[in-house]
Amino acid sequence: MLCIQKCDLHLFQTKEQKQPVVYQVETGLFFMLDTLFQSILECCEGLSVSQVVQMLVGQYEAEEIAQAIEELTHVGLISDGALPVVPNVPTAEGVAACGVSLTDRLQVSLHVSHTCNIQCAYCFAHGGDYGGKAMLMQPDVAEQAIRWIITEAQMFGRCQIDFFGGEPLLNFPLLCKLVPFARFLGARLGVQVGFGIVTNGTLLTDEMKRFLVDEKFQIKVSLDGGRKTQDRIRKFHNGSGTYDVVAKNVKKLTAEVPERIHLQAIMTAYDMDEDRIADALRSLGTDNALIGPAVVSPDAPYAIREEHIPALKQQIYKRSRRALKAILSGDEGEDEEFDSRIRKLLTRAKSCHGCLGGKQYLAVAADGAIYFCSSLADAPEFKMGDVFAGIDREKQQHFDAQFNVNNRPECKTCWARNLCGGGCLWDARTTTGDPMYPNPVSCEQTRYKYELAMEMCLEISEADTSLLQRRYDLEVTSEAEK
Repeated sequence: MLCIQKCDLHLFQTKEQKQPVVYQVETGLFFMLDTLFQSILECCEGLSVSQVVQMLVGQYEAEEIAQAIEELTHVGLISDGALPVVPNVPTAEGVAACGVSLTDRLQVSLHVSHTCNIQCAYCFAHGGDYGGKAMLMQPDVAEQAIRWIITEAQMFGRCQIDFFGGEPLLNFPLLCKLVPFARFLGARLGVQVGFGIVTNGTLLTDEMKRFLVDEKFQIKVSLDGGRKTQDRIRKFHNGSGTYDVVAKNVKKLTAEVPERIHLQAIMTAYDMDEDRIADALRSLGTDNALIGPAVVSPDAPYAIREEHIPALKQQIYKRSRRALKAILSGDEGEDEEFDSRIRKLLTRAKSCHGCLGGKQYLAVAADGAIYFCSSLADAPEFKMGDVFAGIDREKQQHFDAQFNVNNRPECKTCWARNLCGGGCLWDARTTTGDPMYPNPVSCEQTRYKYELAMEMCLEISEADTSLLQRRYDLEVTSEAEK
């Protein structure tokens, strides 16, 4: 006699839906359950079809129960017999299926400066020098870095070079030389080259502004909110606040190219009012406000810890409601975070890793060393080569296998593993001391965001059955389209 086994499921109740929702981990399907389906899932484990029917026949018709079991089997929520064993270490084909996309681009953070003119309480770069010697990238290293980046990008056909630090504008003359050189080399090798910069915004002169605007840079300015928040966290070395200087410079940029200015705020326990932070950023002339939590040791006084999760969830929920309202009214780009999560759910795309670090996203330090990502450029174990010798491909493949979500102890049993891919390694390493073990605060927020995204899909489908297809221009494969 074959017994029913439940597949890997996540069952949850949302605020807006009266009926529970179930997410099937391996297939990526999600459903809103009626009481019959819920009753079957609650009692079916290890029983035969006839035993389940006997248990529930007092509440439902036998034929109705049997049909519901057949439907649950058909969509993969239960299995009549032994479930297939999924290996912890994926096959080469499996890694390729969720690894590098050849239709995308290579993105490199080029550290032209390992020094900074301000001090930030939570700085992952240890004040700009990444725990080493303060230095500016030298022209010979920089030119070789450009050659390596564009040669490496030939397989993609395009690349994005983001000038990074420390504070990259401390080495502004070098930027002026590298941009035309990169454009020339890109044209010769058939690579489209885009540019960006991540700056604290305190050094911006009219000459710098003109250069960044004319060269069509994507400009990211780190600004943590209003004057009180900014000046508490980000100070000049003499202890004075930075807000007034940064705000003045940002307004100059947003007056010309507001669509290319992105203000990035780091939220700390000192100020967790996300709406207030966003309003302070947008008051400077751009709607591109990005807010993320400080990634620091949980022992830091400004760290966001587990006791802050309820407050964070309240803000996430409010943001999901605003995003849903915008989607239903046809607005574009109101909340890219929820848009991307909805798209991922509908396409059922699986993530093997938390990001494309070490593959399509890399960092080049001021001395020419290549690292997994900018945030881990202080960690020798994440060094992957240098711009003169190239990437150590064996180490790259080792990282790819080691940090596969199915090989991380806390991740491989988590219901959201295929959605988040295990999260940020830097976040994990900083908060838990081990990149293999993710930050539980980040995990809880990620899981909650995907639950809300599923809830949004169901509500959108109820309001307009074709809106999901129209908005996301794809073939909807979840139950949300029904």
